[in-house]
Amino acid sequence: MNNSPSPAAPSGPLAGLRVLDFSSFIAGAYAAQYLGDLGAEVIKVESLQGDAARAWGPFLAGESRFFQGWNRNKRSLAIDVQSEEGREAIYRLVKTADIVIENFRPGIVGKLRIDYATLKALNPKLIYLSITAFGATGPSGKRPGYDPILQALTGAARGNLRYCKSVGICSVAISDFGSALIGASGILAALYHRERTGVGQKIETSLLQAAMALQSHMFVKALDRAEEPPFGIFPYNFYETKDDIIFLAIGTDRFWQLLCEGIGAPELGADPRYATNRQRVDHMETLTAAIVAKLRTKTTKEWEAILLAKGVPCAPAQTYEEFFDDPQVAAMQMNPVLEHPTIGALKLAGIPVHLSESPGAIQCPPPTLGQHSGEIMREAGYSANEIDRLRESGVLR
Repeated sequence: MNNSPSPAAPSGPLAGLRVLDFSSFIAGAYAAQYLGDLGAEVIKVESLQGDAARAWGPFLAGESRFFQGWNRNKRSLAIDVQSEEGREAIYRLVKTADIVIENFRPGIVGKLRIDYATLKALNPKLIYLSITAFGATGPSGKRPGYDPILQALTGAARGNLRYCKSVGICSVAISDFGSALIGASGILAALYHRERTGVGQKIETSLLQAAMALQSHMFVKALDRAEEPPFGIFPYNFYETKDDIIFLAIGTDRFWQLLCEGIGAPELGADPRYATNRQRVDHMETLTAAIVAKLRTKTTKEWEAILLAKGVPCAPAQTYEEFFDDPQVAAMQMNPVLEHPTIGALKLAGIPVHLSESPGAIQCPPPTLGQHSGEIMREAGYSANEIDRLRESGVLR
């Protein structure tokens, strides 16, 4: 077991709250990390084999790089929850917890006897977040699912046709991270409710709900009227330059005029046939040819400088590594470096929200498997001999 120092005392608006995180992969784990960023104490309860995401490469000193992205500000307890002794330890921790997060398929928590009804009987004030793929009820409730499955089903993958000319999965796990943040916001609302009433509750969300919520503008349908064209915004896409591509996001008529000035085609901006977005969408093919003819005369970097000087929303298609080193990222404190017990110096994405009076903080790096098992069990009232016996019997790692 790794005996590196424990996390610093949590700071932030949620300091003093304890979270038990039973989740694997992204959705539940990122929700727990977000609460940890805001000061909550998070105990990551893992099987003896660990969160399955620990096996996702690439690896840094044997640790999954992906895993590092959604598991900081946590302590790891590796325990056999299916054993009687392991379950008893969990029940002790539940009595001291404020929040439980899990993302098992419906029915699994009942078999493990860590379902809401069981844990509520131990701690009536408990707030319990359950994230599933398709929801806890309905004909697809027990259907297995990952984010790309929901992107495919909900139209997100086919929606890429507008930008990439082919069906494709967004590399950002929108339903995973979306459900994590929606679940975390539900927890914050439940905490406020508990503050007023003293009553805990169960919160449910799913990848399905998150995928729809993050595309809510696409899930609007008049039941008694036909939709009227045109569809979309123009120009609002990638366009070829001399050496690569650039994204133009021309969301207003004023931006259209500035774009035309920037690319040396003021006559297009002054032409009454293209004055409004509806008109530009109607003339999309003609205007695209004219815009690309201009853009192909300079490199993407040159156009970015010219258009930004004009105030035109645009961007090159960068890599993750290029953006990680952007000066604006540093200015927003979104690339801090911390020390990992195995990896060493580790740069991570920073805390995505700033609070002026009670800012959160990164107290510790993502844990190695079972790194804090011993100290967590001691806090739960177990003696050194009992902990050794549980380790030797295979209940604790």
